[in-house]
Amino acid sequence: MKSLRVRLLVVVLSTLVVFWVFWIGCQVVQMGRHQTGQWDMMLRNIGTQIILSLPVDTERVMLNRRERFQVAEQTGYEGDKVSFQAWVGRHHLAMQSPGAPDTPLKADFADGFAEVTIGGQPWRVFAVSDVTGRVQVQVGKPKALLRADIERWTALSLSSAVLVLLLLKASIWGVVHWSFRPVTAARRALGKRSPSDLNPLPTGGLPSEVRPLVESFNALLAQLDTAMQTEKRFIADAAHELRTPLAALLAHTQLAASAENPECAKQALVKLAAGVERSARLSEQLLDLARIDASKPQQGGPLPLYETVELVVRDFEMVAAQKQHRIVLDLEPCDVQGHVDAVGVLVRNLIDNALRYTPAGGRCVVSCRSVIEGGREVARLKVADNGPGVPPHERERIFNRFYRVPGAGGRGSGIGLSLVARIAQLHQARIGVGDGLDGAGFAIWVDFELAGAPPAQPPRRHPEPSLPSGQRPALST
Repeated sequence: MKSLRVRLLVVVLSTLVVFWVFWIGCQVVQMGRHQTGQWDMMLRNIGTQIILSLPVDTERVMLNRRERFQVAEQTGYEGDKVSFQAWVGRHHLAMQSPGAPDTPLKADFADGFAEVTIGGQPWRVFAVSDVTGRVQVQVGKPKALLRADIERWTALSLSSAVLVLLLLKASIWGVVHWSFRPVTAARRALGKRSPSDLNPLPTGGLPSEVRPLVESFNALLAQLDTAMQTEKRFIADAAHELRTPLAALLAHTQLAASAENPECAKQALVKLAAGVERSARLSEQLLDLARIDASKPQQGGPLPLYETVELVVRDFEMVAAQKQHRIVLDLEPCDVQGHVDAVGVLVRNLIDNALRYTPAGGRCVVSCRSVIEGGREVARLKVADNGPGVPPHERERIFNRFYRVPGAGGRGSGIGLSLVARIAQLHQARIGVGDGLDGAGFAIWVDFELAGAPPAQPPRRHPEPSLPSGQRPALST
């Protein structure tokens, strides 16, 4: 019984049936008592009326006259339902109603009510005598007639209840069917849609109980549509970004193959190796981006951030030495809640971005320490350099996917910082940007929630470079 219509119909009708059965049962009992009281009153009134209607000399007339009067037509006569007898003494039946038995209705001739058996059937009898005790009138009625009246009333009540239930069933079914017409229409419209149609379902006319569910579906459809549009843009941008280095690789390969002297071939091969390196890095970043986009935004376990930073920096020592860069570490123990792989990708892209745009002989400072930000203690990971920096009006756009600052000296893919923003969002971390070292260059910091209890003595907050006027102090992710 999964249908809401059937459930509603069964519950409502079952409740009404139980109520009506109880109510009819109570009414039958009350009706029996009421009818018995009415019967007794009726028998008393008839008996008393009969004995008060008899003349004083009726004793002689009743003893000597046995002949009865007749009426011209007895159509519809039902007087035999109540029988009465008039007795003179205990042995003379002076008068009786048509159909009444010849034997006394009340054999003990005691005044009052009694339950007797006549002809094998129970009767209700009332006897009343005159003040002299010479004449007694006995009035009785079979109890089968009482049961017949109660059964007839019960049958009528049950028939009415069944009719009302049928009408109520039809009404409930019609109202529920009418109320669910918008739901049925939405289901049919959804069934006719193509798999790529993620437009919201219509909510007009929906019952208030169903509207939140449909609105939740619409919210989910909106999220799916956003995800699909993001995926389409990602595929288009990735194809565009891969087309350029692949074309350059082909050109360098053809140049090396057609070179007439070893020096030209060597130069072409050097450019070819650089193109391969750039393509490999771009492919790695695209894979990281796809993997991060597919991950769920849930916190991992406690992670020693300073150890992860140190490991990633060690991996960049050779690259820094080749470019004559100097990396300075400023670390203190601090644990955060996070995924080690994702945080490693974040740190690697921050350092790679700093080294890529810092000229030869430049300096990069990587720090990890606890600071007080907004009245709460956080673990701040910061990478600052003394390179050309980022213009203030471009600082909010550098986290967009495939965006590169115009005129930048490096050959970046525009994916690294978008990866940083996405990973920070997954960890509910906050990104900030500002000036780099010695009032120049560029700095990016990420504030993570600390894992575990805060230290007893909060460390001193280290001042950060302020953004120029008109810029927001931090980018929330």
